[in-house]
Amino acid sequence: MKKLVFLLAALVATLTAAAQTIPVNPKFGAVSDEEVDLKVYEPDTSAVAVMLYRDYSMELSISDRGSIQKVIDVHERIKVLKEDGKSYGDFSSLYYSSNTLKEFFSNIKVETFNREDGKVVRTKMSKKYEFDEKFSDDLRRRSWSAENVKVGSVIEVSYRFTSPRYYDIDDIDIQLSIPVNMTHIEAGYAEYFRVNRTQRGSVSTQFKQTDRVARLGSTNYRIDIDNYDAVDIPALPSESHSFCPEQYRGAVVYDLSGVVIPGSVYETISMTWPDVDKAILESDIIAVCKSKFRDTKELEASLAGIEDDEARIVAVRNYIADRVKWDETSHLVPDGASKVLKQGSGSDADINALTASALNSIGYYAEPVMIRRRTSGTLLDYHISLRSFDTFILRVTSKDNKSWYLDAARKEGYINVLDPRFLVKKARLIPFSGPGDWVDLTNLTQSRVVEAVQMKMAEDGTLTGRARIVGQNEDAYDIKAHYNSFDNEDAFLEDIESDEGIEITRFEIKDEYGPSVELDFDFEQEVDTGNLLYIKPILSPFHSQTAFQKEDRKLPVDFPYPENLNYSYSLEIPDGYVVEELPAKAVLNCPSVGGRIQFGAQQIGNAVNITYRFSMSKTMVLPDEEYADLRAFWETAVGIEKSTIVLKKQ
Repeated sequence: MKKLVFLLAALVATLTAAAQTIPVNPKFGAVSDEEVDLKVYEPDTSAVAVMLYRDYSMELSISDRGSIQKVIDVHERIKVLKEDGKSYGDFSSLYYSSNTLKEFFSNIKVETFNREDGKVVRTKMSKKYEFDEKFSDDLRRRSWSAENVKVGSVIEVSYRFTSPRYYDIDDIDIQLSIPVNMTHIEAGYAEYFRVNRTQRGSVSTQFKQTDRVARLGSTNYRIDIDNYDAVDIPALPSESHSFCPEQYRGAVVYDLSGVVIPGSVYETISMTWPDVDKAILESDIIAVCKSKFRDTKELEASLAGIEDDEARIVAVRNYIADRVKWDETSHLVPDGASKVLKQGSGSDADINALTASALNSIGYYAEPVMIRRRTSGTLLDYHISLRSFDTFILRVTSKDNKSWYLDAARKEGYINVLDPRFLVKKARLIPFSGPGDWVDLTNLTQSRVVEAVQMKMAEDGTLTGRARIVGQNEDAYDIKAHYNSFDNEDAFLEDIESDEGIEITRFEIKDEYGPSVELDFDFEQEVDTGNLLYIKPILSPFHSQTAFQKEDRKLPVDFPYPENLNYSYSLEIPDGYVVEELPAKAVLNCPSVGGRIQFGAQQIGNAVNITYRFSMSKTMVLPDEEYADLRAFWETAVGIEKSTIVLKKQ
C-alpha cells in the first residue's frame, strides 16, 4: 500500500519546459493560424489531440440571502490531430435535478475552427446538437457535440456549472489523457470556509494566492483565490490492464472541513471514519436492511427442510431474485422495500437491502459492506467521505458466528464470489451495533479454470473434438458474465467459433446460480491434409498477444484476481501419420509476479498429450520494479500458446 500511495503521488512525468510549446491567446475565439494549421504536436507525436488551453475556475460563493453554492467555469481549446481525437468534441455529464436539489449548466458556447479553401471557417454549435434528458428520478444528463469536427479542427468550449452541493468538490485535473499545452486553475473560497488542499502527482505548477473583496449584506469579506499555472504537461493515457488510470494523473484536491459565517452558519464538514459510519447508520441503507420483511411467513415456508446455513442464505437470495430483477444500475442508497417489491425491479442497492431485510427477519445478521469499486480508484485513508463509496454488498453472519459475503444483485456471483471490481483490500463493514471496521475482500475464494480437449481425425480428414471447461469462483463469474453479455446463445457460439477457428456441433452450459460454471461442446476443425499436418493444441490463446508489448509502462498493471489455469489436450494420431515434431517442454518461475508456467508434450502410444499449467498470484504489478519480469513471463506464455504439433504422413 505504501508503494501505491507513492505512485499516486509521483507516477507522472515532471514538467521541464519554461513556456508552453504553442503560444495561445486565452480570449474565447482568439484562435491563431498556427493553432488551426498545426499538424503534429512535437512533444508527443502520438497524441490524437492536444489541449491547447484550459482554464478551470471553481468558487464557493455566498448569495445575498446567505445560501452557499459552488460555481465552476470551464474554458477549453482542443486541437484534433488524429481520427480518434474527434471524440473530444463530445461532452456528457449527469447532474442533479429534483424538487430539493437543482444543479444547472449555463453560458454554454461551443465553436469549431477549420481551414477551408485557405480561410479559417468558424462554426457555432446550433441548439439541435445540444441535449438535456432525464436519466433517473433525481438525475438528468446534459450533452452536446461540436459541429463540423474533423482532423485538423480546433474546438473551443466554455460553460458554467452551478450547484448547491458546495461540499462536494471534485478533484481538479492538471494532467489529462492527452497532452496539455497550457492550463490555468483558480480555486476561490470565502474566508469563512475551512479548506484543506493537496496537489497529487509531480507535475510542476506555478502557485500563487490572490484575493478580492466581496459583500454579504452590510459586511465585506475576503475571497481567497489559489492560482495554479502549468505548461507542456505530458499525457498520461489509459493503458491496458488498468482499472482506474485517472487516479495516477496530476490533480489539485480540495476538501472542505467546515463553514463558519458569523451570526449565520456554523457547520463542521470534516469527518472521521466513525463520522461516516454514523451517517450510514442513520441513513436509508440501514433503515431498509433492518426493516421487517413483509413476507416473512411465506419466506420461511419456502425454506422448509433446508438446514445448512449456506443453502438457506442462497435460497433467500433466490427468493428475492425471483421477485425483484436487477435493472443493471448501481446505487449507494436503496429505495424503500415496498416500492421495490411493487415495481419488481431495482438497483443493486435495492436488492441487497431487501435481501438483508429478509435475512435479518429469519435470524441472520446481514449488514452492509460499503464498496468503492476498483474502477473508481483506490480508497485512501485521508479522503474521508461518504462519497468514497459507490455501493454496498452484505456480510451475512449466522448464529454460530460464521460469516459470508454476498452481492445478491448480480446473478453471476455467489456466496463469497463477487464482481471482480469489488475485490478491494479496504471495504467498510457497518455493523448494526458497534464501530465500523475495514475488511479485505481480495482473498475470499480460490479461482481456477480447468479445460480438457480431446481430438481425433475423422475419415474425411476433418479434426473432431470435445472440449469441457469448468470455471470456479471468480473465473466462473467472468465466464458467466461473458456468456450473458451476448444477446443469445448463437451469438456466443459464433464468437467462440470465430476465435478458435472451429465449428461447434453440440453445446451445453451449466451456469445456474452457484460457484461454478461448466461448458461442454463438440466441434469440428478443418486442417490442410497432406504430407504434413500442422495442429495447434491450444485452440484459443488464454493471454493476449498484444498486451505488454511496450518496453516501458507508466501505470501499474491491474489483474482482476489471481489466475490458475489447468489445460490438457489429447490428440489421437490418425492412421498413416507419425509424430514429426512436438512443442518443447517449458518450466518457468517468476517470483516477482508470483508466476509459474509448466508445459509439456509427449507421445504415449497412438496419442499426443499436452499439459499446460499457468498460475500468477499477483494482482498488481508495479511499472518500475516488476514490469520487465511480467513482460518476459507473459511473452513465454504467449509463445507456448502458439505451439504447433507436426504430424508426417508415412
